[in-house]
Amino acid sequence: MVPLAIARQTVREAMRRRVMWVFLICGVFLIALGPVFGFLSPRDSQTVLRSLGLAAILLAGLFITIVTCIYLIPTEIERRTIYTVLSKPVQRYEFVLGKFLGGFATVFINIAAMGVVFLVMIYFQEHKIPPEMFKGVLMTFFQMFLLAALTIFFSTFATPVVNFFLSFGIFLVGNLSSVTESLTTNHNPIVRFAGDTIHYLLPNFGNFNIQNSIIHPVTEIANENIFIRNNIVYALIYSAVLLTLAILIFDRREV
Repeated sequence: MVPLAIARQTVREAMRRRVMWVFLICGVFLIALGPVFGFLSPRDSQTVLRSLGLAAILLAGLFITIVTCIYLIPTEIERRTIYTVLSKPVQRYEFVLGKFLGGFATVFINIAAMGVVFLVMIYFQEHKIPPEMFKGVLMTFFQMFLLAALTIFFSTFATPVVNFFLSFGIFLVGNLSSVTESLTTNHNPIVRFAGDTIHYLLPNFGNFNIQNSIIHPVTEIANENIFIRNNIVYALIYSAVLLTLAILIFDRREV
């Protein structure tokens, strides 16, 4: 399939970016710092290792996703290699899908690598791997899946610099779901309208942080498995909408 061929080439190019390796190494280094806190009580050390590991995967995954995906389409246009690609029997939607799959595959490889290191560290300290740690890594994975789709969407019409700030800004706002949700009940109709727009229109990245009680202090999860399933479905549907819009925009763009 054409998208898969484009995706493979995209992965090879992305894996050669030095900045991506910098973020990956930094993430692994932060995870490896967990045992340094072994001088704390066993319970505190366990909490620090879990929190630090998941935070490192999230932060490194965030920057790897954005830095990787913001250049995928603009670089092809700037180098004019897109003309060579589109001169072949390649449809524009196949090009966009191929770039998304390649960018996401690159992100997946990096998160999987950090996840393995994190789970190994957990095992050596606790002599077991709690299921919630798998779930924490899984939620970060789908959080980055949604972010990759958002970044690809912006890359069809925005420059890499603008895309970076748009994607990063929306990610930050999307993680404040508890704050934006509180605006939807405000007595001021203007504030309530703004709250509704932000809360329901922007991607709700905050729901994926189920492992962080600080970010989600008021969330009560009755059935964690159903909650995780719903978030995965949400990420897939929202990403499909973003990719559809990206294809429509790119199909009408003159390159």
